[in-house]
Amino acid sequence: MLRYFISREFFLTLAGLFVLGILLYLAIFFWILPGYARHGKGITVPDVQQLSLREAMAALEEADLRPVVLDSTYLEGVPPGTVLRQYPEAYKRVKPDRTISLTINQQAAPMVSVPEITDMILYQAKVALEGRRLSLGRVTLKPDIAKDVVLDVFYQGKLIRKGEKVPVGAKIDVNVGKGQGSIRVAVPDLTGLTYEEALNVISSSLMQLGGVSYNPGGSADQMGRVYNQRPRASFGDSILTGSPIDIFVYGSEPVENETPLEDIE
Repeated sequence: MLRYFISREFFLTLAGLFVLGILLYLAIFFWILPGYARHGKGITVPDVQQLSLREAMAALEEADLRPVVLDSTYLEGVPPGTVLRQYPEAYKRVKPDRTISLTINQQAAPMVSVPEITDMILYQAKVALEGRRLSLGRVTLKPDIAKDVVLDVFYQGKLIRKGEKVPVGAKIDVNVGKGQGSIRVAVPDLTGLTYEEALNVISSSLMQLGGVSYNPGGSADQMGRVYNQRPRASFGDSILTGSPIDIFVYGSEPVENETPLEDIE
């Protein structure tokens, strides 16, 4: 046996095994693995956020990637089916056939319960609504001894109660008491806003629209915009909630005007 281990045949066998090992190593690391991992064939992930789901899937499939809708959420003001997020992120380098996870905007707004805001001060009711991703809509003054206290709650003209379901982002209208105000708030700056925008700001600031004066002068891009107000918005100035704000608007007086605060007699 010892004679075999020092024979020529033994050393030839070792040399053959050595060469075979080198060839196997080269085959694995320079042919099999690169082919399996598609070495050198990285793809830049396209940016598909803000695209519709159909457009996003077409763009990813064209790039030799596999789009998958992983989740959906709701973002107000964004069309249903729009891609909100993607992973991996845009412009990352990935291998072909990589799965790209998408989060899209829901087809319909989720429903939320209306909080109990009856008997709340209007400002508190506004905060409570915003906490449920709702917003304060039209505020109507109603004769009542309680000033700025919410008396009735409406959605799309229908009286609603605590716990009823409405879509996220819904505007909730309220009747509030017309008594004497006691809460002071900052005067909002309305200059440069359109008439409709000024109404919304006045309403959300818990004020009333006072007089509206129209000035046919002004440039074309100023038509329909507020150029002055009374009282003016100055740093540190405040007025009682429910106080009127007069506005001055460039343009001709329309036939009818809406106000955000109405009296119910």
